[in-house]
Order: sequence, then structure tokens, then C-alpha cells
Amino acid sequence: MRYPALSDMWRLDMALRPKTNGKAITEGGQSRILYSARQIIPLTLFPDQITVEELRIVWLRKMGPWMNEVVSIMATDIASVNCSSGLFFGFIHVQSLTGGPEILVDNLLKKDVLVIRSLVEGIAMSAREGLKVNGENLEAEKQSLIQAGTVN
Repeated sequence: MRYPALSDMWRLDMALRPKTNGKAITEGGQSRILYSARQIIPLTLFPDQITVEELRIVWLRKMGPWMNEVVSIMATDIASVNCSSGLFFGFIHVQSLTGGPEILVDNLLKKDVLVIRSLVEGIAMSAREGLKVNGENLEAEKQSLIQAGTVN
């Protein structure tokens, strides 16, 4: 006798569904963007962009005109987040648990570096340790993740 829970379709559905406390996190197959920042243009000819989404961190590295490299780290694969900032500028370094590609973006504004570090820490904690984020809308969820990832 085959039970519905043992069917192949159920297994595929469970493997693809993100664990979100019963609510769907994605809208139309894409996770929502929480924060995005670009390098300062006078300091770099082709500015990189880092985007923090609910389920991943994406680094769009410009290598020249019409040449891009995209590096993405899932929230469950974040090993550590390092940041350093000076008076105006800073950099952020996100390492992967799997030993895959790392994200290293420099020449960002100081406020962007601090917000991104807090968001990535909050996303990593919520993905790995089951931290529940109270967010009816995107802004409330963003503030909850920033507060969870803030270092006192």
C-alpha cells in the first residue's frame, strides 16, 4: 500500500519548499529584496552591487563593459560576516560554509556596510536556528532582521 506521504511528488515538494513557519516567503518564485548597495563610482570604474534578499546574498561583480559575474550564497550556507569601516567607506566579507565562492565588496558607504552586516547576521540566524521574524510587511521584517543581527 502506497501512502500519499511516500509518493515522489510529495518528496519533491518538501525538498523545494523553504522552511518558513508555514508561510510562503517568495512572491512569484523570487525572494524579496531587503537591501541593495553599490560601490562608489569615482573609486571604481565598474561598480559592484551587493543585494540582500530573504533567502540569499547576491554579489553582482562588474568585470568590464557588458561583463558580469554573479556570486550567490544561500542564507543557510553563510559561515561568517566580516566588515570593516573607516570614516566614510568600508568593506564587507561574507564567507560560505561550503567552501564555495566568497563575497568581498569594498568601497561601500559606511552606513551601507553596517546595515548589510546586521541584515546578513539576522538572515543567517533565522535560517540556521529557526529564529522567527515578525514581519507583516517588508519594512517590519527588515527592521526585525537588523535588530536580530546587531552587535551590542
